[in-house]
Amino acid sequence: MDDQQVIARAEEIVRQTLGAMSPKPTPKRDGRYGAGACLADHGKSDRQQVHISYRLEGVPGSAGRQLVRQARDAWVGLGHKFQSATSDGDWADPGTGVHMRTVPDDYWMSIQNSVTDPATGDGTAILTVTSPCYVPTAGASTSPTAQSQSPSQSQSQSQSADEASQQAVLAHSSRIYDALRVRHDAAGGEDLRTVENEGATYVHHAWGTEPLDEDRAARAMGRAQAYFEAPAGGSAASRAASSPSTPPTKWRPSWHGRTTEA
Repeated sequence: MDDQQVIARAEEIVRQTLGAMSPKPTPKRDGRYGAGACLADHGKSDRQQVHISYRLEGVPGSAGRQLVRQARDAWVGLGHKFQSATSDGDWADPGTGVHMRTVPDDYWMSIQNSVTDPATGDGTAILTVTSPCYVPTAGASTSPTAQSQSPSQSQSQSQSADEASQQAVLAHSSRIYDALRVRHDAAGGEDLRTVENEGATYVHHAWGTEPLDEDRAARAMGRAQAYFEAPAGGSAASRAASSPSTPPTKWRPSWHGRTTEA
């Protein structure tokens, strides 16, 4: 299977989802799109994974939560499964989201209402599809052994491994973001860097959420906990997060994955 085949399947899922919606939104690419390193492999294999994301625009803000519900009902009607026991929508929450996976090919789909007006609950639905990991068949080749590489080749391959690890950690952060179902604090920025600890090198990614009251923070933490406890969750990176305390608060989790041994 090559990247284009996997992207085509992900796009097919998007088209099926949009076809069940009324009013009809206009999909606009949002964030990362295409193939990258398999997040479960820590950059240590040739496996790839496709991630695509769309903002569903061109409809009133009041339709955001409605589109989430329509996607959910369409996926259930197609026989798809919830990712975990807490993956169905919390319809009392304006920023609710739904997280499911296709059967039998196990593509993960998420849709969430990104609230733009807390007073009314209006927002923009964001739809993401993530493929299972796969080994690309197009252009496959056997890499030379480390003993036969020149110093420049070894350095280039090390840089590629670091880049793959960064992509894996970013992809894992994206799934954590989907599980939290709260907005990212864009004004707070992000921190992506490499750190060394006890002879190992790690990629570290930190980011923050919007300010949350105590109730929303507790529900977000519960969803994150359910994600980590699910069979597919928590295996790609380790967690260093502070728990919410005094409302309103910002939660600034950080995620890090090992890159190379010293």
